[in-house]
Amino acid sequence: MTKTPDQILQEQKSRQRLSFTVLAALSVAAVVLVFAKQVMGWVFLVMALLMGAAMFLRLRGFRQALAKLGDRDAFARQIREADSLQLEAFGLTLTRDFAVLERPSFQVYRLEEMAKFEVGLAGDAKKVLFLTDRQGERHAIAETAKGDDNQSAFDRAYRWVRDYFHTRTQTEREEKNT
Repeated sequence: MTKTPDQILQEQKSRQRLSFTVLAALSVAAVVLVFAKQVMGWVFLVMALLMGAAMFLRLRGFRQALAKLGDRDAFARQIREADSLQLEAFGLTLTRDFAVLERPSFQVYRLEEMAKFEVGLAGDAKKVLFLTDRQGERHAIAETAKGDDNQSAFDRAYRWVRDYFHTRTQTEREEKNT
């Protein structure tokens, strides 16, 4: 089943609302315990402050990732194209222009800004598919471990990324020759 951009964004907003609810409950418990002169109240208060800071950073990252998408209608059209790929196992959507990662945090990678792709191996136990940007920073987009039933999804992601970079390299060579 293909998810629409609105569904993807709605899931992210739902996670943010849940985090806010947990933060509010933690803050209320902290205040009640502090006024009851319980030491645990201060611990809860520190936890609430740390969680609030983490939520702020995650929200800022979410907004920056959304800005990379630009025109959401164009992104929606790309998702509906036959050559796009959505892999629920990794929370990964690959389109002509973007790699969108929903988990563990919402990230958008412009494929034109990526220099290459790599597969990291940890023996027979684990494989990670990376996109490497032009500054050399690696971004993990899919990961599978031996026996986790995600091997076929990982292979599909690998083939899609490999084909994308192969096609892009051919196009760049043709442009240089003309």
